[in-house]
Amino acid sequence: MSSKKNKTQKKINKKKVFIALTICILVALIGGVSVLAYGVYKDTETFDAKKLLSSGASVMYDDQGQVLYTYGSEENGTRENITYEDLPQVLVDAVVAAEDSRFFEHNGFDLPRIAKAAMSNLVAGGIRGGGSTITQQLIKKTYFPNAEKTYTRKFSEIILAIQADKALSKEEILTLYLNKIYFGRSTRSIGISSASRYYFNKDVSELTLPEAAMLAGSLNSPYNYDPYYCLNNATKRRNTILNLMVKHGYITQKECDDAKNVKVENMLCSSKITNSSVNAAYVDIVTDEVKKRTGLDPLKTQMNIYTYCNSETQALAAAIGNGEKYDYSDEDMRMGGAVQSSQDGRIIAVIGGRNYSYGDYNYATRKQQPGSSVKPFLDYGLAFENLDWSTGHSINDDDYYNGKFKNWDRQFHGLVTVENALENSWNIPAIKTFDEVEQKIGSDKIKEAMESIGISMEKENIGLASAIGGWSYGISPLEMAGAYATISNNGLYTESHTINYVEVVQTGETFNIDEEIQNNAKQSAYSKASAFMVRQVMLDYTKNGSGNYAYVSGINNVGAKTGTSNWSSSAKNGMAGKSRDLWMSAYTSDYICSVWMGFGKEGIDKGKTTSQYKAYPGKVVQTLLNHLQSKGSQKSYPDQPDDVEQAAMVKGIYPYVSPSEGMSEDMIIQAWFKKGTAPTQSVDSDVFNLSELTSFDVSLNGQSLSFNFAPYSPENAVTDENATEGTKKTFGKVVYTVVVSDQNGQELHRENFSTASGTLNYAVTSNLKITGFYSYEKAPDRTSNKIERDLLQNLSNINASLSCASGQINDGATITATSVQANIYTQSQSNTVTITIYDRNGNVLSSVNHANATFSNLSHGQQYSIKFVESNGSSSTEKTIHFYVN
Repeated sequence: MSSKKNKTQKKINKKKVFIALTICILVALIGGVSVLAYGVYKDTETFDAKKLLSSGASVMYDDQGQVLYTYGSEENGTRENITYEDLPQVLVDAVVAAEDSRFFEHNGFDLPRIAKAAMSNLVAGGIRGGGSTITQQLIKKTYFPNAEKTYTRKFSEIILAIQADKALSKEEILTLYLNKIYFGRSTRSIGISSASRYYFNKDVSELTLPEAAMLAGSLNSPYNYDPYYCLNNATKRRNTILNLMVKHGYITQKECDDAKNVKVENMLCSSKITNSSVNAAYVDIVTDEVKKRTGLDPLKTQMNIYTYCNSETQALAAAIGNGEKYDYSDEDMRMGGAVQSSQDGRIIAVIGGRNYSYGDYNYATRKQQPGSSVKPFLDYGLAFENLDWSTGHSINDDDYYNGKFKNWDRQFHGLVTVENALENSWNIPAIKTFDEVEQKIGSDKIKEAMESIGISMEKENIGLASAIGGWSYGISPLEMAGAYATISNNGLYTESHTINYVEVVQTGETFNIDEEIQNNAKQSAYSKASAFMVRQVMLDYTKNGSGNYAYVSGINNVGAKTGTSNWSSSAKNGMAGKSRDLWMSAYTSDYICSVWMGFGKEGIDKGKTTSQYKAYPGKVVQTLLNHLQSKGSQKSYPDQPDDVEQAAMVKGIYPYVSPSEGMSEDMIIQAWFKKGTAPTQSVDSDVFNLSELTSFDVSLNGQSLSFNFAPYSPENAVTDENATEGTKKTFGKVVYTVVVSDQNGQELHRENFSTASGTLNYAVTSNLKITGFYSYEKAPDRTSNKIERDLLQNLSNINASLSCASGQINDGATITATSVQANIYTQSQSNTVTITIYDRNGNVLSSVNHANATFSNLSHGQQYSIKFVESNGSSSTEKTIHFYVN
């Protein structure tokens, strides 16, 4: 009884499971069909036959409304819509035979073709081909140009094709299709009319049988059957279409054979529809900007693009870039540049490179190592902003980083002002300034500041080398122009752009790009005061006309900065340490111009550097700004901000102090200050003078230099800032300063100490002048009297040797060789040496003034002496070796 009951229960459970599974499958099927149906419904609910029309070519205009570029010439092709009456019958027959043999019979989709394609897809395990009719291809090209191959899309395509077949005649559908489709790789082959001119330079109505077959053959795979690139494939495909035309009764076998005998390469005759390459670099930038700002592609959507390109300036820029208005002196030299309106971000011209063509590597937008070009805004501008420095601030140019960084002239210059440091492009003051800023605000804030003036810092690393242009990726000329536009415009950032507005032809939509950008202009990380101070410093030193700034000296109200980057010490091909990138960036109240020059890969591979071409960017900027100045000035710089003021200050003292009466003029400078940071105290000579230095001595122990000062009085002024009026708040504690100079007075090392005696962190290798004095910690230019000592390095015993073929020769030795080698191992490269050989009577036989010598043809039975002498100018050491030749 129990066994029967269990069997009955199992049957009931199996039945329940079967019912449940059946319900799940039905629900899944219903759900799937519902989703599919809904997807198809959404795709097909808005069918409009007008949407099938092909748009014309997009057009770009310059700042005067003249056509700058047509997306359809040269690289982009022109689409000229034609009517069915323009189509020769031979073309209609070829296309129908190749793409849809039952085109004039079915109602938009061909069931046998669909069934055949479905079987192929099932075998392949996915959608590989759709068996699409011409009508379906038109629908796909119009409604689903970028859609994935899915069953939903395929069903939608069929439904829309049926709707199109009802709304339009077969002739209209075929014409729409041929106006829209690609016939090759180039966008000049979009549409049958353009393709006819692209390949054969003839009107579509003039096409012959072999030409029509070739065009029809390309439709299956325009990329692979373009005869300019795949001649063999195109020929085979053309012949296949001719065979199909015979099969479907459009032509006879003889007509087929005659057409096959016409070589495809003999038919080709590319048309001469071109756009001027003068505008190519600018056009490429505009195209990228259109895509970014509208989300539309001017190659696919017809639009009118109104730009700020000044055709006259662009023509000059291109002529310079191509070497027509500029002598490169080297065929591998390359150039990139940007010209931008100063206060509204509008780019009016660019230099994309040498002989730039559409789609080339655009040097106007490519990042390069900026060198010293960044110093005004990255280093000193951020110091004005975050450290409240004045434009008269002084920085000590010394070996603070122990040789890690050097100035371009390999010298140190003591205390220099911001203006002097920028004009001469000294590296160490810039690095010390950046270092102090980074310690105050951190590297992330520095990156934010750069982003705020339009410089992309993506993946960029910030460090001390950044201060002098040693960047991971760099800055492009367009970014550099935008950065200086922001600085010259009192820190107001307006995004750089080429476009005024864009009109979409089909929809009538307008993108008011410039209006939006002007409305979104905002203050950068640089306040009005800080940006104004940078601008004033640059205007002041540029008008001095020193060095390469002489090239812009004839330009009104111009501020400029040069830049040079160098190859690393590990660079090959003899490039190590030599210059790599060259820059000149300059601005007026109307325009900003930034130019980079350097070598492309070809030149770099040949080991070429820019060391002898440093003036080149200045000449280019001069030419461009002179051209722009000839048009007349339209603007003025923004007014002086309310929160900045000018005042007199004593050079080299921080915190800042005003000069006192009778102070030497060379100690006083006029500087700009943020309000609230100008000097509030003046220098009183009686209160602030340092005590007299009564004694200072130095001594040498090996290569170590020791010093000894008379202790400062009062002694607590060295340790306590409140010790005297001079140390209180204003100048800081008193320090013992030792300066090491060479015999010509060139400073080699400077060091401050808090003790009256000690040892310098400096290795002595030559004769030196050592100067000692008291100074203030915060005012190193304010000193006591100075005491100078000459340090003459004592020489140790001379290290010299004499040898011959048989070995070392000692004093008094007898040898058989008639030739000897003499060597001196100098204690310093600056020392002088002499090696002299004498006979037994002390007569000089020969003498040389270098560290090694060979004396030959010695006579047997004679005695000789060789004397070695080394001198450092103040002392000398010598050694003599006597020997006998047996």
